[in-house]
Amino acid sequence: MPTSLRVALAQVNPVVGDLEGNAKLVIEAVSKAVSSEADVVVFPEMVLTGYPVEDLALRPAFQKASINRVNKLASEIKESGAGNLLIIIGYLDQDATSGTAKPNNAVALIHDGQIKGKYVKRHLPNYGVFDEFRNFAQGSGTLVARYLGVDIAVAICEDIWQEQGPVSELVKRNPGILLVPNGSPYERDKDDLRLALVRKRSKQLGAPVVYVNMH
Repeated sequence: MPTSLRVALAQVNPVVGDLEGNAKLVIEAVSKAVSSEADVVVFPEMVLTGYPVEDLALRPAFQKASINRVNKLASEIKESGAGNLLIIIGYLDQDATSGTAKPNNAVALIHDGQIKGKYVKRHLPNYGVFDEFRNFAQGSGTLVARYLGVDIAVAICEDIWQEQGPVSELVKRNPGILLVPNGSPYERDKDDLRLALVRKRSKQLGAPVVYVNMH
């Protein structure tokens, strides 16, 4: 089995609340990834709903619409001829564990027309422009999925900024690569800080880290 992956980073610019328009962006980017002979396509955090979604996240109808659309999108990707790719898509999911009305900031791992795995963001920033602690329920645990012979780990944005966060737990699972979808707004002079952080996490894991933000 192969032990390498060709990863496409889909740095698109979704619109908050536009599930149909954002799904179209996903399909278009997946088509380009197929042309580039990619194995994996990584989209930004909450790409299906747009980000920051703010209080729209708390509307049950919007939560259900997001879940329905990501499942439909899985089928559409297969119908487009890209079912053999692994697609990482950020979306809004309903939380089944917290007992609250808060949803999850989640990513779906899509392959062969189905959602084969899900990861929920664990660390919810509540500073500066971020208001996630109020709008989302926290996830737990880590996710590692084997694809084409490579153990692929996933973490979302703030998760990799925490010293004792998911990355410290992933070290024990020895993944071959870490994929990190992000939705952070542009901040001048922060590129160097992010680069240093990603290098640190890569060294910590002993594996490459793939980091994609929104356009």
